[in-house]
Amino acid sequence: MDANFILKKAKNQKFRKKQNDNRSRMGIDNLPDAILEHILSYLSTEDAIRTSILSKRWQYLWTSIPKLHLDEGEPEERMLKPDERMLFMDFVERALALRDSSNIKEFSLSCDVQCDTSRINAWIIAVVKHKVQVLDLYLRNFQEPFALPPSLFTCESLKVLTLKMFHHLKLPSNISFSHLKILTLEKAIFSDDNSTQRLFLGCPVLEELNIIDCIWKNVKAVLIFFPMLRKLFISDEYLFIEKNDENEDKDDLNADADDQNDSNGCQVVIFGTSLQSFSFSGELINEYCLYNSSSIVDASIKVYKRDEEDCYLDAHRVFKILSGLKNVEKLTLFVDTVEVLNYAEELFAHLPVFSNLTNLTLESMLPIEFSCGALLMILRNAPCLDYLDLGMGACLPTYFGNCDSILDPMPSCFVTHLKTIETFGFRGHEDEIQAVKILLNIASVLMSFRINFDSFAFESSEGLKKREEICEQILSFPRGSISCEIVFW
Repeated sequence: MDANFILKKAKNQKFRKKQNDNRSRMGIDNLPDAILEHILSYLSTEDAIRTSILSKRWQYLWTSIPKLHLDEGEPEERMLKPDERMLFMDFVERALALRDSSNIKEFSLSCDVQCDTSRINAWIIAVVKHKVQVLDLYLRNFQEPFALPPSLFTCESLKVLTLKMFHHLKLPSNISFSHLKILTLEKAIFSDDNSTQRLFLGCPVLEELNIIDCIWKNVKAVLIFFPMLRKLFISDEYLFIEKNDENEDKDDLNADADDQNDSNGCQVVIFGTSLQSFSFSGELINEYCLYNSSSIVDASIKVYKRDEEDCYLDAHRVFKILSGLKNVEKLTLFVDTVEVLNYAEELFAHLPVFSNLTNLTLESMLPIEFSCGALLMILRNAPCLDYLDLGMGACLPTYFGNCDSILDPMPSCFVTHLKTIETFGFRGHEDEIQAVKILLNIASVLMSFRINFDSFAFESSEGLKKREEICEQILSFPRGSISCEIVFW
């Protein structure tokens, strides 16, 4: 084949490719700015700014994108590249300085503060001026006193605020989040009663509040009351985390900030007039009381068991929370929650009747003892229970025999309403099988008993054979309901 012909063909292909590329870019360039800005919003902020080199049309297009997400990187990355901090700081400054007058819909910033309080506050002030609606701040490594700019706390455009910083939350005298719908505070150290109360009073239309591992030790009592609040999540897991892992956000300024205990705990009173969902997770260092909370239909209580000497106090605190959940329809309890309540049997008679409860889930790492007095009392006080999820299963030692003594009186839901029981991670131990036998016998309207086997316990050929034997044994048990189907999976 002629060499000139091959060269000519290659040039034509290259020309056609360039033509197609130009047509493609021309097609994009013909789109309105609003659509191009929308497309850019799906890129990282760094990549969106890089598009400015494409052509004159694109040079300043990024200055109108509605979303800015700026992240200095993980601590390990920052240690390996210490010179990049200055580049990051300059990059953020440029991104905000060249911004046009359009509003910012979303802005997120994750970075070290170090000794740059004034620069970071200037960024926040600039974002507030651009009428930001969704603001997410993760600030860490403080090397000087820090307070957020007062203008943030009177931002009328703000609808969603997430603030994560292991530092004292210093608040201005004037707080007015007139349109704020969702507030998330993580690892913040509340400074005192008055300022904390001012913050909660300054959000008149708040619908969702998340307080995650914040430090209450400087606050003795506070009222949480938002007329429109629908969802409340509180986590006090920081002490549990401290015992098992280091707080990566701790710095020299706040080294002793999280030394909270019962002596400096806080009484948190929650008025839930419109509250529909309530969740708590952590150790009960603080006391939570729910009032006017009859609207709550979905609740989750995950209490971590502390030392033996703390369990009686924690039992009373669990009781106070449960007392505010009498109208709940769906309830999730961590097994420690039930076991802690067992330390104050005198409270059993005063537990509320959960008349609307139809769905009960027990979360656990190990099978829960079905003979647990607190569990049986909750079941007795749930007359309309329709679905019971036993988590990692229930166990009952064989010495309990036919179980007549512990099931007297029998929870009425077992003979009137309970249709489905589920258990997960079943290992086929004798005490687990005994619990299944009792449940099958007493649940007289049961439609389905679903048993999920622990796959690791039965993965060998010997294990599979044992599993078949267990299935046959369970299928031979008498059933209180002739309609009950046993499903193994």
